Amino acid sequence: MSDNDFKDDQEQREKTQIGSPRMKSEDSSQAMDPCLTQLSGLGSGQVFNLKNQTLKIGRDRACQIWVEDPHISRIHAVISNEGETTTLKDEGSTNGVFINGTKIKNQVLKNGDRILIGTRLFFKYSLEFADYQRVQNQKYMQANCDSLTKLYNKRFFVDVLSRELSYSRRNKNPLSLLMLDIDYFKKINDSYGHLVGDRVLAEIGELIRKTLRHENIACRYGGEEFAVVLRNTGPMAAETVAERLRSTIEKTNFTHLNQQLKVTISIGIATFDHNNFETYEELIKYADELLYESKLNGRNRITLKKAA
Repeated sequence: MSDNDFKDDQEQREKTQIGSPRMKSEDSSQAMDPCLTQLSGLGSGQVFNLKNQTLKIGRDRACQIWVEDPHISRIHAVISNEGETTTLKDEGSTNGVFINGTKIKNQVLKNGDRILIGTRLFFKYSLEFADYQRVQNQKYMQANCDSLTKLYNKRFFVDVLSRELSYSRRNKNPLSLLMLDIDYFKKINDSYGHLVGDRVLAEIGELIRKTLRHENIACRYGGEEFAVVLRNTGPMAAETVAERLRSTIEKTNFTHLNQQLKVTISIGIATFDHNNFETYEELIKYADELLYESKLNGRNRITLKKAA
């Protein structure tokens, strides 16, 4: 090879660059966010996006990550993210906060850290793509929520009601249960078809979500029947909530092909107070009996009686 040929070859190699493959994490469109995944407890499977967030963890209903566990303090811990730093702080809890088995007071989290809140509530801190968050939360929704109404499903409801009843018994607080049923729903299906019936169910689910407070738990119990758990709520306050639901649905116009459909609901209210029910099954049964009484007495009404 001549000197000129060697020089030309060297210049060509200097112009040719071999690039390394780009990882998705380097792609700004696939940025990874700090996440907290719940690994145990009633909300197991949920993923909380922490980006630029400050979230309280505890059994106080005002906490963004609410957990019903007697081993958890009302405001147990606070997790906050700013930029690339995520910090976990114990808020003076009784049973402590642990990261990878070590008790902490205030510590910066690292990707993959395993967190224990109290004695049995586990979380994982990690950096995740949006796809991971979406898939995990979809799995959680599929396991615990009704796909049509977007309310909790019966399995989740029974679990919650059982825990809430134990909590109320332990703390000597009242607990109210509303059982709701759509009036003449079969006529809607027969007259307009099941697709319209499904639309009515979905809209009522949305109305229930919008009408209730965050701390109230609503579910689709089955068919056209719904249930609402009202923690630390006596019969009079429960009746106020029930009336708000009843009147909201009565005043709503459900539209099909420019036709206005009027829909109403009937409600039965049962309240646990002073150990008047032994089991959550008894509480459901009594609320269902009062719902049936509302139906017998003309529908579009609320029935409330004190259990013996």
